[in-house]
Amino acid sequence: MRQTKNYSVFSLLSGLLVTLLCLALPAAALAQSAAFQDLPRDHWAYSDVEFLISQGYMEGYPDGTFKGRKVTTRYDVALILARILKRMEEKKANIDAASEEERAALTRLTKEFRDELGLLDVRVDSLERRMVDSENKVKEIEGMLPKVKVSGFYRARAQYIIDPETAGRNVAGDSTSFTDPGLVTFYQEVYLSFVGKPLGEKLETFYELYGFIQGKTWNKVVYSQSGTPNPFDNIDDYVSKVQNDRILLSNRMHILSNAKSMKVRVFSSEGASGIDDPMNILTEDTDVVQPYQGIEVSGSESGVSYQGSVLKTDLNRGYTDSTDMVTGRLVWKLPEKFSEDNFSVGTSYAEKILDYKTVGNSNTVRGFDVNYSTDRAGKIQATAEFLTSASYLYDGGEKKMRNMPDEGSRFDITVQNGGLTGTVKHYDFGRYFRAMMAPAWAYDIGDLQDYPNNLNMDADDGNYGRPDFAGEKLTRFGVNYDFGNKLLAIANNLSVEATYLSKTWETDPYNEHDTDGHSGRKFTFQLLSDFTDKTTFKYDFVQKWDAFEGEQGEKSNAVELNLRLSDSVSAKGKMLVWGDPDDTFVDNGTTYDNNERVGYFEINSDINPRVYAKGSVEHQVGWVSSPRENIRVDYIGEATYNFTPTTSLTCGVQHVDYEDSGDGSKSSLANAILAELKKNFTNKFRGRAFYSRGVIDFKDGNRDPIDRENIYGELIYDVSKSATIRFKFGYDYPDEWRWAITSTDNGRDYEDIHTQKMFIFEARSNF
Repeated sequence: MRQTKNYSVFSLLSGLLVTLLCLALPAAALAQSAAFQDLPRDHWAYSDVEFLISQGYMEGYPDGTFKGRKVTTRYDVALILARILKRMEEKKANIDAASEEERAALTRLTKEFRDELGLLDVRVDSLERRMVDSENKVKEIEGMLPKVKVSGFYRARAQYIIDPETAGRNVAGDSTSFTDPGLVTFYQEVYLSFVGKPLGEKLETFYELYGFIQGKTWNKVVYSQSGTPNPFDNIDDYVSKVQNDRILLSNRMHILSNAKSMKVRVFSSEGASGIDDPMNILTEDTDVVQPYQGIEVSGSESGVSYQGSVLKTDLNRGYTDSTDMVTGRLVWKLPEKFSEDNFSVGTSYAEKILDYKTVGNSNTVRGFDVNYSTDRAGKIQATAEFLTSASYLYDGGEKKMRNMPDEGSRFDITVQNGGLTGTVKHYDFGRYFRAMMAPAWAYDIGDLQDYPNNLNMDADDGNYGRPDFAGEKLTRFGVNYDFGNKLLAIANNLSVEATYLSKTWETDPYNEHDTDGHSGRKFTFQLLSDFTDKTTFKYDFVQKWDAFEGEQGEKSNAVELNLRLSDSVSAKGKMLVWGDPDDTFVDNGTTYDNNERVGYFEINSDINPRVYAKGSVEHQVGWVSSPRENIRVDYIGEATYNFTPTTSLTCGVQHVDYEDSGDGSKSSLANAILAELKKNFTNKFRGRAFYSRGVIDFKDGNRDPIDRENIYGELIYDVSKSATIRFKFGYDYPDEWRWAITSTDNGRDYEDIHTQKMFIFEARSNF
C-alpha cells in the first residue's frame, strides 16, 4: 500500500514539475499542436499543459504521448528542478518576458511545493526574488503610463453588384439604384473613445473621434449644370456643393470634476442634463433638445442642493437652431431630525434665447414646487408645482408678435396601501403658456407618436383631435388593486386597474378649433390573473372619445389566454373586438360603422429534443357586415429540426386567403414557403442559408400573379469576442418580411422582395 501511495504522489508531482519546466522554456524552442494522448482530461494540470502546447512551449515524446503516468523517483524530480533553476539563472530575462499568467503559475507552484523542494535540498529563494523583482518592475512601468483608457471600433463594408437590375439596396439597407456592376460601395469607419482619469474618480476627461471613408473624393467642388463655372473660384453662383468622401470628426468631448461640494461638467456635442423639477422643464431627451455645448454645475451644501447650466446649440452637428439656454434649480430639504417625513421646496428656471436681435424673442419658464412623502399610513407622495412662462408669440388681438406671459400649475398624488395604489394627476396651462424645452411626456398626449419641438401637430396625431397643447387642462384618476390569491380560489395573482382621463382647452377667440367647448376623454380597464401555474389571462377594455361635438367614441375589447398544456406544449389565444361609430360611410342610404374583429390562435411544441414546431391561424374581419367588408385568414406552420448540436433546418409554409367586398381587385390567394439552414462549422465559424418564395394569385383574373423569390446566404467568422468578419450574398430582409408575404390594411402590399444579386463584405473589430 505504501508503494501505491508513493506512486500517486510522485506521479502528481512529476506533472507539476514538467509544467513548471515548460513555463521556463523559451516559446520558440518547442511546438506541438494538440494535447497528449495519454494525459486524461480530468487531470488537474490538463488545462495548463494544453495551453502551453498550443503556445509552442513544450512537446511530448515522438509517439505523441506525455508519459505522465510513469513512475517518477525523487532523483528524477531533483534533476528536473535543477534544470529549471539553472535555466532561470542563465537566462534571467525569461521571467521578465513571461506573461502575467505564466508568472502567476510559477509563483503558485513554487509556494505549493516548497516543502518537497526543501527535502530535495533545492533552494528556490533566488527564483522567488526574481519573481518579486519582475512584478515590482511591471507595477512601476504601469504607474509611469498615462491613465488613459482607449476603446472603439473599426468597421468596413463593401458591396459588389453582380446584376444592377436586381440590386436595390446599399450596404446600410437603404433603397437605392445601381447602373453598373462591380465594386460600387466601399465604406470604412473608425470610432475612438479616450477616457482619462488623472486623479482617479475625482476628474474625468473624455474625447470621442469618428472618421469614415466612403470614396476617393476630397474637397471636390461640384458645379450646377447652368452657367459657365470657373474652376478657380470655389464660391460663386454655379457651385452647388463641396463633396468630401473622407471625414474625420471630433464627435463628443467633456471634462468632469467630481468634487464633494460641486460637480462640474464642461462638454461639447452631448445631450444636456435635465433639471429635476416635477415637470422637467428642461429635458435630457436629445431627440427633443439637440446636442449642446456648455457648462453644468451641481452639488449640495447645508441641506440645499443646486443645479445650473449654460448651453449653446452645437452647430457642428448639422443643426440650424442657434439658440442658447440658461437653467438653474435650488431645492431645500427638511432635515431628518425635525420629521420622519420627507418635505422639500424647490424653485426652477429655464430660458431658451431664440434671437438676441429681436426684443422678447425667447422662452422663459419659472417654477416653484412643494414635495411631500410619508410612510406612516402606507406610502403617500404628493407634488404641487406652480409655473409662469413668457414667450414670443402671435397676439391675435393686436395681430403682431410680442412677448406673451402666462401661467400653469401641476399636481400629482400617489397613495399606496397594501395592494391598493391610487393616483391623481392634474395640470392646467394657460393658452399662452409655453415650455419649449420640455419633453413630450410633460403633457399627457395619449396616442401621439411624433412630437415636434414647437408643440404643434396634425389633428390626427392623437391628442384627442386637438392640433396643439395651447390652454390645455387635464385630470386623470387611476386605481390599481392587487388581490394576490385572496379573492377567488380559482384566480391567482389577480389584479385590476382602471383609469379615467379628461382633457379640455381654453378657448382662443382669435383661433377657433373644432374642439372648443368639448372634452377629450379616455377610460381603460385591465384585468390580469393566473388561474393556475400554467394558465394566464388578460383582459383589456378601452374607450376613447375625441373632443368633437356628437362624439360617440371608439371602443375595444381584447382577451388573451396563455396555456402551458405540458412541459413541451404551450398555446396562446387572442381575440379583439373594435368599433368606431364616428368612422362611417353611406351606401344606398344605409350608414355603416367601422368595426373590426380579430382572432388569433398559436400552438408551440418541443416534439422531442431535436424537433420544435409552431403553428398559428389568424382571422381578421374589417368593416364587419358592410359592403366594404374584407376578410383575411392567415395560416402559418413552421418546424425546426436539429440534426446535430451544430446543424439545424427550419422549414415553413404560409397560406393567406383575402376577400375584399369593397375592392375586388385586391381579393387574392397567397402561398409562401421558406427554408433556413444554419451550421456551426467550428466554435468560431458559422453559416446560414435562407430561401423564401411567395406567389400571389388575384381572384378577379385581371391581374397577373406576383411571384417573388429570395435567396440569401452568409458566412460568419468570429476572429475573437470583439472581431467578426461576414461574407453575404443577397439582402437579408427584416423579420416582418420573412415570408415575402405581408399585409397593409388587410390587403396585399407589393414590396419588391426578391434575390438581390450582389455580395456584401463586412469586417468589425472592437478594441
